[in-house]
Amino acid sequence: MAVYIHSSVCHSACGNSYLDQSLRFTTEPNTKLEFATSIDEEQQNIRFFAMDQVPLDSSEARLFNSLTTVVKQLIKSSGLKPEELAQTALLLGSTSLDIGTLRPSEDKALGLPKIDRLSQYLQQKFKLHPFHLVINTACTASLNAVLYGKKLLEQTNIQQVIVIGCEFYNQLTTKGFHSLDLLSSEQLLAFHENRQGLILGEGIGALLLTKTQPQQKNYYRLMEGDSACDTSSLTMTAEDGSHINTVMSQAIKKSGLNANNIDLVKVHGTATYNNDIAEYNALISYFNSPPPIMALKPFIGHTLGACGVIELALLDYLLAKPTIPVADYISEQAQSIMLPFASADHAMSSFAHVLVNHCGFGGNNAALVLETVQS
Repeated sequence: MAVYIHSSVCHSACGNSYLDQSLRFTTEPNTKLEFATSIDEEQQNIRFFAMDQVPLDSSEARLFNSLTTVVKQLIKSSGLKPEELAQTALLLGSTSLDIGTLRPSEDKALGLPKIDRLSQYLQQKFKLHPFHLVINTACTASLNAVLYGKKLLEQTNIQQVIVIGCEFYNQLTTKGFHSLDLLSSEQLLAFHENRQGLILGEGIGALLLTKTQPQQKNYYRLMEGDSACDTSSLTMTAEDGSHINTVMSQAIKKSGLNANNIDLVKVHGTATYNNDIAEYNALISYFNSPPPIMALKPFIGHTLGACGVIELALLDYLLAKPTIPVADYISEQAQSIMLPFASADHAMSSFAHVLVNHCGFGGNNAALVLETVQS
């Protein structure tokens, strides 16, 4: 059974794809966070990709208002009627969920809400099908939600699935990554030999997956995917790329394709040393000659568990555009780029089969193959 991306909305540092005719793909982070990590330490300036046109804070109101707005926009753009919403399941992938909104309480020994607080809110708010599920697998969370959403449509009577990827600014995440010395003070240089680390970002992505073909000129069919956990380490995947290679090859094989059929790889591309070298080794070992790659985190930051859906929504948005975004450093420092990037003058619709990679902290890796359908 075929499953399609019927419609999509994303809100990131690039803008809101529902409201903006042209998203702004710039590698310059739009926010600087200031904080001290200890009493004696000087104030630190941390670069951050915040959602465009939404004043930054960690309030509950900001989180729920932003999430509600994006889902409303998805429903409006898809044209779903109330009776159809009642047959629409919801899957949500995130790393930190609503952790930034939590406040200490003397009445509670442990002030953590249920993990499905956000999905339950959306299910009730929009009167969706009772089935809702949260996926929490680090950076692969929302891509795994897409894979499960596809299975849900194929194996049940559910008619549509809304898949959400969301990540919101919070100090716990920011200070945690800072303490691990994983943050770049300059740019996010994905697949650059002299990369200095990642820059965090926030955002919301929303996809409507359906069994019926969309009416757009160009759209994506979800072919097959794969997801698995690398048990070689508790914190990361093997740097030799062997596990990522296995996940990629399974996704491509289950799609009925081979390495020669892949026209573009949308890399995970976090610009951390370990992640990029592992993904690079996987691509080099699987493909005789790797196809061109594309990276989106230089423009939106690493949105952690949300990146799977946000980046799929950006690919869906780009299907209607004549060019694709390519970071300036790729041409300016070409001698230091680890693999060839797709050139900006290629239309996204010109790539028949796109491999989407995501590699998570904790060793979970996931991949999905997209087929571009031109009506």
